Amino acid sequence: MMIKSLQFSNFGCFKNTHSPINFSTDTNKNVTVILGDNKSGKTTLVQAFLWCLYGEISPKNGVINSEAKNEMASSSTCEVFVEIVLIHAYKEFTIRRTQQFTKNNGRVKNDDSILKIQYKEANGEQQSIPSRDCADTINNILPKGLSDYFFYEGERFDDISKKDVATAVRGLMGLDTISSARDRFDPNRAGSVTSKISKGRVLVNPQENDHLKQSLSNSQDEHETIIKRIENVKSEHEYYIRRKEELEEKLSQNSIVKSLQAKRKSLENDVKIGQSNIEEASNRILSDFQQKALAFFALPLINRALSVIEDSKQSGEGIPEMRQAAIDHILKRKRCICGCDLEENEGAQKRILAERDLLPPEHLGTILYNHKQTLLEYQGSSVGFVEEVNKNYANWRKNIRFLDEKNDDLSKVSEEIIAAGSVDVEGIEKEYQENEEKLCKLIQLREELLVKKGIVEGNIANFEKMIASYVEKTDSNNKLQCYIAYAEALFKLFDTSYSKREQEVKANLNDSVNRIFSEMYHGHRMVLIDNNYQIKLLTTVGSSQEEIADTGGLRAVKNFAYITGLVDIARKRVTQENKTNENDEDPLNETEPYPLVMDAPFSATDEKHINNISRIVPGIAEQVVIIIMQKDWVYAKPAIETRIGKRYVIENIDNSEICSRIREGE
Repeated sequence: MMIKSLQFSNFGCFKNTHSPINFSTDTNKNVTVILGDNKSGKTTLVQAFLWCLYGEISPKNGVINSEAKNEMASSSTCEVFVEIVLIHAYKEFTIRRTQQFTKNNGRVKNDDSILKIQYKEANGEQQSIPSRDCADTINNILPKGLSDYFFYEGERFDDISKKDVATAVRGLMGLDTISSARDRFDPNRAGSVTSKISKGRVLVNPQENDHLKQSLSNSQDEHETIIKRIENVKSEHEYYIRRKEELEEKLSQNSIVKSLQAKRKSLENDVKIGQSNIEEASNRILSDFQQKALAFFALPLINRALSVIEDSKQSGEGIPEMRQAAIDHILKRKRCICGCDLEENEGAQKRILAERDLLPPEHLGTILYNHKQTLLEYQGSSVGFVEEVNKNYANWRKNIRFLDEKNDDLSKVSEEIIAAGSVDVEGIEKEYQENEEKLCKLIQLREELLVKKGIVEGNIANFEKMIASYVEKTDSNNKLQCYIAYAEALFKLFDTSYSKREQEVKANLNDSVNRIFSEMYHGHRMVLIDNNYQIKLLTTVGSSQEEIADTGGLRAVKNFAYITGLVDIARKRVTQENKTNENDEDPLNETEPYPLVMDAPFSATDEKHINNISRIVPGIAEQVVIIIMQKDWVYAKPAIETRIGKRYVIENIDNSEICSRIREGE
């Protein structure tokens, strides 16, 4: 199917009647993006699809908008509807589900929802489908068992391995149709066409005739009962296998929590280190500014002053901070500060007089010299200032990013610890052992049923031979015998076709999912589809491959690969079938589209996988609707930008969590 539009009124957080959301149906730009924050109504859109098609919603009281419900006057009614327009089998269908709510005596009660379906004829006329056929029509368009895979809720879709994927795959690939046809002609089934024809043959001995036919019928009934019991045992076995995996996961939570707590402690230490490094880098930057900033910013003036001093040629090397008055005082007392008698030592007196000539106020050389030394010190202190500040600033930024990452990781670990909760190991271990006992009993029961099935099938074959030996040679019996042979041949044909087709489906699905997984996942893993269509993750250890557990982002990528692989092989199947219509007057040249509507698809996926998935999915699914948060859209947008045909934004009205609107644009 190809979804054209979705419209609703008073549904969920969307009050009143909203304009239709028109989805992109362009082959090249096949993506519709809907941006929305948390609690803005993203999940409500997916629920609108599911409620309209199947009449189901969680929670059940979430159909009517809370504000519209509260504003209802006494004895008034409020209508809720969701309408989907889609293309299926080259016909346009309008599917509308409506529910009336009535308020009396302060209480609001609802009627049963009403489903109406119309389709458009080639001439444009609308035809209504009878109410009794509406559910079957929906099932033909998209069976409910497949809805989880095409209306994907990332935050609620935990693990595809826990889903009944076998039923979904068989339905999607048309194996159910072949299986149903096979059962219709199964000679071992009492109600099959073959058995009914067999009962019409006339035997030579009427009494023996009735006895053998009754015995055959009883054996066929018993065979059918055994088949059903085997199917039930198989379903129970699959349930307890899944339960075993869940219990094993719960038992491992003790070690997981310990591991998470150790990881949290390590992250907390990293945070302390990051904070210390940031403080140290900040202090270094502050110290550099306090000590060197003045010299650095005054450097042009310092260089100019030094140039002026050099040009003046007045620089002298007099005694720093000394004045002529101090020399005059020494000469007057006739004794140097070193104790030398200046009257007796004429040479010392001359030297002091020479020093006096170098001192201010008569001589500026010493002042200039002293000032020059000061300027040179300033000039030297500014060397490397910029490089040092840049280095310290880069280190500061690096530690800021480091701290942000560690704080993010710390938040995630805390959430994981909260999610893990407390584990009753003893209780879980007890349930695990009980589960193991049930599994053993089911395996034993299945073996017993298979033995009984073989015995009963042998009895049926013997009764058939005995009946065949007593059949009268009449024209009527000859015709019936011919019909029986034809029916048995059809049974073998369908049985062979089913076995062959199922093997092809498994092989194709395995190849498709592996190819897509390898493109989406940047690590070294591969997947395997087993006989029950369950997906397993494998890694190479030495020369062998071993199954590994999956968590978080890896599980999300696995889910995406499986769902996208289903879409891929389904589309290829239709393409192959369309090629067989070459002799038709109006051959089908287009495939039947399989859309993917995804709410919060990347909630457990890192940025690289978001980019990979966003790039791959639009090339496989013929229509993609992504309902996504802005934080994830940043990583998805570069990979998907060229495939976008429609854009919408969901907004809370006045910051309300119960009233939102959706508008086209960014």
